[in-house]
Parts: sequence; C-alpha cells; structure tokens
Amino acid sequence: EVEMTGLLGRPVGRKTSLLTAGYHGPALLQDFQFLEEMAHFDRERIPERVVHAKGSGAF
Repeated sequence: EVEMTGLLGRPVGRKTSLLTAGYHGPALLQDFQFLEEMAHFDRERIPERVVHAKGSGAF
C-alpha cells in the first residue's frame, strides 16, 4: 500500500481534509500538512515569460 508523506517523511492521513474552527470556520494553524503545502506552493518559482527567442529571427 502506497502511503502519502509530507516533506519530512511524516505520513499524511488525508490530503483533501482541512482542520477548521467550526463547520464553516477559518483554517487552524495546527494543520501542519496544510501549512507545509501552502508554504511550498507560495515559494514555487514561476519562470519568466520569454517574449522573443534569442537569435536572428528576433529582429
């Protein structure tokens, strides 16, 4: 059986679940898996768009 793990190798129960304060409440800071995933998403590098290719056709 394949088990999902976090960045530190800690097993993850459900990736789609989120700890909240109440039924429709805000997300809790105790949800380490969610915080880990959001931190990774925020720090992901998005490459700059290349407008013109380098070469003789760019002129």
